[in-house]
Amino acid sequence: MVMRRLGTTMLVLAATQGFAATPIGEIVKHRDAYANQSVTIEGTVTVRSLGYGADAIYDLQGSDDYRITIVAKGGAPVPGTMLVVTGTVRRKPPDEEFDFPPVIHESSRQTN
Repeated sequence: MVMRRLGTTMLVLAATQGFAATPIGEIVKHRDAYANQSVTIEGTVTVRSLGYGADAIYDLQGSDDYRITIVAKGGAPVPGTMLVVTGTVRRKPPDEEFDFPPVIHESSRQTN
């Protein structure tokens, strides 16, 4: 009985670790390491949240005060909404004048 309970507890812990959100600051600071990787982040929608037709672009601010731009299909979320977003980090390589910030192409979102 104890072993079964211990096994169930370990399984639950392993499952919850797989859903841990990546801090937005980590993606911004280590943009090349996260390029083309699927990530889950959480944060608050900032004032910059725009929709046009079936497309949306908005900024998400994490608890670490870093912000990242999200490109999505569907309506733009309301500023102030807490979201959990999963998507792929896209990165344009830097040129001689500018190091472009990372952008996340959203695949799913949930209110938090």
